[in-house]
Amino acid sequence: MWRARRHTSSTAPDLSKKEFKKEKERLTTELHLLIQLRNEQRDHLIDFKQSSNYNRTKPTQKKNPFYEQLRSTKNQVLSSVHKLEMGIIEAQENIQELNKWIDYFTNLHSQLLMEKNLKMPVTQNQKNKEVEIDWALIEKYLVDLNLNGRTGADQQP
Repeated sequence: MWRARRHTSSTAPDLSKKEFKKEKERLTTELHLLIQLRNEQRDHLIDFKQSSNYNRTKPTQKKNPFYEQLRSTKNQVLSSVHKLEMGIIEAQENIQELNKWIDYFTNLHSQLLMEKNLKMPVTQNQKNKEVEIDWALIEKYLVDLNLNGRTGADQQP
């Protein structure tokens, strides 16, 4: 019997497209309203269950006067834990940002050292040429002095 299919009768007149669209919109809005009502009632039921569990006590059992204090302490602890977790997340983001900057400056330092090492042979070559020029001038000066000294010594005896 549960496998029997429902047969709908086609006694309803065929609806035009406009009427069909209006009927569809009406049913859709009605469905949304029913869903909203159901959700509200469910929320009220959940709230009622939670509050009734708190207020419900056994006839022989009295409410603990420190329960509210314990509850507020629990909320404070949970709030502190949440703040600490957010602080940890922020610190991790800061660490990642700092690591990016460290990598950037390390690469920059390496690049500057490479450029310095490339420029060093060029400056060494320039200094060597300057020293060679100075040496050649000194050598020429000494040769000139030596020649002048010989000619002066040759003339004295």
